[in-house]
Formats: sequence, structure tokens, C-alpha cells
Amino acid sequence: MRTFAVINQKGGCGKTTVAINLAAALGELEKKVLLVDLDPQCHASLGLDIPYDSVEHTTYDLLRDPRIMVADVACELGDHLDVVPSSPVLSAVEQELAGREGREMRLASKLARVGAEYDYVIIDSPPSVGLLTFNALMAAGEAIIPVEPSFFSLQGLEKLRETLDLLESETKHAVQIRILVNNIEKQTTFCREIVSELERRYRDEVLDAMISHSVRYKESAMRGVSIFGIPRSDRLQWEYLTLARELDEKTSLIYTEDIGGWMERLHGPRVLREGVLFTLDAPGAANVRLTGEFTGWSSEGLHMARDGGDGLWKVTVDLEPGEYEYRFIVDGVWIKDPRNVDSVLNEFGQENSLLIV
Repeated sequence: MRTFAVINQKGGCGKTTVAINLAAALGELEKKVLLVDLDPQCHASLGLDIPYDSVEHTTYDLLRDPRIMVADVACELGDHLDVVPSSPVLSAVEQELAGREGREMRLASKLARVGAEYDYVIIDSPPSVGLLTFNALMAAGEAIIPVEPSFFSLQGLEKLRETLDLLESETKHAVQIRILVNNIEKQTTFCREIVSELERRYRDEVLDAMISHSVRYKESAMRGVSIFGIPRSDRLQWEYLTLARELDEKTSLIYTEDIGGWMERLHGPRVLREGVLFTLDAPGAANVRLTGEFTGWSSEGLHMARDGGDGLWKVTVDLEPGEYEYRFIVDGVWIKDPRNVDSVLNEFGQENSLLIV
């Protein structure tokens, strides 16, 4: 599964239009696609006729509630396209998750559980650099940056690349950049000059496919369909199919951890054939125990064994499918699982780690 974050902190670059129509074009190629609307403006949802007040769950619930999975939120649009709709209340997530550990990994956490259900995930991010955009980037291996032919777009692109470099430096998570020339009027000298400058500065990152300017994109958004639902749009459809084929043929040059590594990094416990494996890295501890709903929250809990001399403690527990809250007891001190981003508040106002088997 390849994941693209469609990003640009500059408004008016056609970011959402690209996300919608690229997802539709990949669907036309019979690829199974998930489009995630991560913008509180909800334009990707509205552009495909999914009003936020007509659905039970949105990306707001997906990021906030560890019990909500992608399958609970996704709306099916045809055989090859599912959409996770957004809601204006999503704008409150940054404040609600402030100070919460792993808040920038919430979306990656949910997508890691999807497995091989989709060939592609397209994430439409907001026109700003904040928690939502960082969630999109941490979940993605590739970033598509739509750039309209203007001087301000060139300046904004340089700043955005600096942000991506900083992200990689701070998190060690690399994102491959794909620059898409969008809203272009090829017959004008100015547009040709801007494209030449883009290719000169970012030759290896600029995609060959380019998307023309057309009022038909506004028409398709008004009708709640992609450009493939608008008659007499053969040229525009061909441009998006060309883009989809180019991306499909390219191989990501950035290699990420396997899905097992992601699951362990984001959710701590791993479901194995012999049971659920709990691990805790506590090299200075003398005694580590596991407790939770499956032990009746006993202070004795389950004894965890040190794995060699590297400070990693392990225990395997046979658990039936379901939800379980748990904590570790390290030398008498109760702590949440630092490797699990899923947690819920208990009656004492503290966080219990949440495991969903």
C-alpha cells in the first residue's frame, strides 16, 4: 500500500481538486483507493457529495477515538474508491490533543491496521502546516505538492521543502517529494517560464504529467463528482489518467518498516500465533509486571521476563478478540505503554493504554 499526502500551505493551488481526481483516476485503473479528507473545510468530502452532517463518523473521530477504525469511517463510492469524510469540528483536534504523546502519529496508527485492503491511500491535508498536516506526512511515504504557475508558488514551495527537511531531521521519517504542475495554461509564455524554472530547480522531483486549468473542475465540484463524471472532459480525464499511470509506474525510493514494525512501534503489543506479546524497554528496572482488565487490575499482575541483557521485558498473554485496557508496573510504579499511541482516560484522570485484539 502506497500512501500519498497531497500538501501545500498555500491556498488556491488546487490541492483538493488534485486529491479527488487522482483518487478517481487510480480507481479508473482498477486500483483500490482510500481518500482521506484531513481538512476541516471538508472540500474533498463535499466535492464527492458526502456532507459531514450525513455520516456518523469522520476523521475527527478517527483521530480522537482509539476504538474507531478506518472501516468504521470509510464511505464506499463505487467498486474502487472509499472516502473518509471530514467535519469542521476537526479544527479542534489540535487543541484537544495538545501535549498528548504520539499525537502526530494518530493517522499512521489507524492506517497501519488497514493492511493490504487498499493499493493507494490519498490524504487531502489542510492549507497550513500544523498537527493535521504532520499527521498526513507521518502516515505517508510520498508527498504530492500541487504548484500553480506563479511567483508566490515558487516561494511557498521552497519553504515547504524546508519544512519537510526539518520533519525528516526531527523524526527520521523521510517523505519522497513529487511536484505536480497544476492549473497551467500552456499557451502563455509566463506559464512556460515558470515550468522551466521549476524543472531547473527541482528536476528530479517534478512530475512529467501536468494538469491544465479548466472551469470544468468547478463544475464537477458543484455536482459532487470527479472529473470522470463530467461529459466532454476527455482531455482533462486523459491528463489525470496520465498522472495516475506515471505515479503507478514509479517506485518509491524511500523504504519504510514492514507492517509488523509499524504495528509494534504504534501499538506496542503484537498479536502472534501463540498469543499477544507485550514488551517494555526498561533497562534499569528490577521488576516489571503487566496488569489490566484481563488481570482484574491486580497489583500483582503478570510477571514479565527480561529478554537477555538488553533491558527488554516480555510476556505473552492468551487473549480473546476484544478491547483491553492495561498498564505496566515498573518497580511498583504504574505507567502506560510508551510504545502504544492508543489510550483512554481512567476514573482517576490518568491514561490507560488500550489494546484492540
